[in-house]
Amino acid sequence: MDLPVIETPIFQRWVWIGEVAFSHIPIATLITAFLVLAPIYEYIGYRTRDLRYDRLAKSMVFFVMILYSPGAALGTGIPMFIIGLWPEFWARWSNLFFWPLMAQFGFFLLDVIFLFFFYHLLWERMQNRKRLHIFFGVLTAIFALAIQAVWDGLGSYMTTPGAVLPQVNEPVGWSAPAFFNPGFLPLFFHRFFGNISYTMLLTGGVFALRQWRQKDPKEKAYFGFAADLTFTVGFLTFFAMPFVGWFFANVMQQHAPVAFYAVMGGHTASHFTLKLGLIALMLLAGGGYLFTRHRTKALRIAMTAGLASLYIVLHLHPPLRWLPGGEFLWRLFYTAALFAAIGGFWYLSRRAGPVGERWKWAVFAAGLAAFFAFTLGGFVRERSRQPYNVYKQQVKVDVLPAEADRFLVYDKCIGCHHKSLNDITRAAVADWERRVEMERQRPGAEISAEEAARIGRYLKEAFP
Repeated sequence: MDLPVIETPIFQRWVWIGEVAFSHIPIATLITAFLVLAPIYEYIGYRTRDLRYDRLAKSMVFFVMILYSPGAALGTGIPMFIIGLWPEFWARWSNLFFWPLMAQFGFFLLDVIFLFFFYHLLWERMQNRKRLHIFFGVLTAIFALAIQAVWDGLGSYMTTPGAVLPQVNEPVGWSAPAFFNPGFLPLFFHRFFGNISYTMLLTGGVFALRQWRQKDPKEKAYFGFAADLTFTVGFLTFFAMPFVGWFFANVMQQHAPVAFYAVMGGHTASHFTLKLGLIALMLLAGGGYLFTRHRTKALRIAMTAGLASLYIVLHLHPPLRWLPGGEFLWRLFYTAALFAAIGGFWYLSRRAGPVGERWKWAVFAAGLAAFFAFTLGGFVRERSRQPYNVYKQQVKVDVLPAEADRFLVYDKCIGCHHKSLNDITRAAVADWERRVEMERQRPGAEISAEEAARIGRYLKEAFP
């Protein structure tokens, strides 16, 4: 069904939706992470009678209150843009997920009610009823996570659809296979740990700079405590993400192989490699600070185990095939890098103790690197399935012929040869049309004459 599509001024439509979405998502994820951690910190303060935890939890909730309005305003803008710029997609997608969207609306209302009227406003009045107040905080966190779960179900469907996207005139309202699609759980847990990790790393960096600027000794001590606690929580939480990410990659490899090839060696590989570089920066700056700052042997052992676990994930995960030198060089590189990092950190631990001002900036840089790595993760996932809004089910309205042909090359060529696009093009074929026609004659090759012409044209134009 052809629905009218509104043309955008100045920039392409993906720029407009990206601006709104990437402004909303950091706010929403920070709100969710803070609401999850605030009752935990409050409970620790209640059990230990340490008022610093209570102050930290209260300040996080207060910051959430500030962010809620702009977050909700930007969140409202997202469907408005989609309705006008991708009308058929919105009509079919919201048709499939109408009742989950209504449930999300209910979760949002409940989250606002418990956050505003029970958790935030009653903080001081319920000092003598801490257990009940913490319970209100837990309920607030549950509703926030429920909101995230709904959007992760809808978002993961676009890459790993578990059911057919209905037509505009086919009322569905709800589909369990579509909502609980193969990518739902890995995306939810990847974002859950990612939200906590990047927000705590960034919060720790901000607190570290605030400690550096404080003149009052008591305030300086508090912000030092808050910086150490939040940054350590964020750093340790990160080590759950590679395992969840490895599981997510396996799901994509099985259910959205073209998107997987795009990330591991295709047009999205450079962005994914940049994300890995930002993660490496976070690990180097953050690990150097924590090993230098803390004398606790248990913490050092936990961080060492986390770093060592990265080797397991990288060894199990398919290699980045677009890098020069092939698989061997990639595995040699990360093995040497991890061992060198662990050795360097333990060397720094020999001088553990108070740190200088330069480490405060290192902590802040680690937090910023974590934030941008988190942002790139969503960008990589969305870009990997181009030119589809929903993987292999609905093409976006402004698809370019080169994008459609590139997807076909990934689907028919890379999936068959199990190589990256660079591996194929290194053959330096003079006549791509003839080579594709030869490959088409192989037993099991399901390539039509029209598809062969498109594949040959794309390879000839992209790699002359």
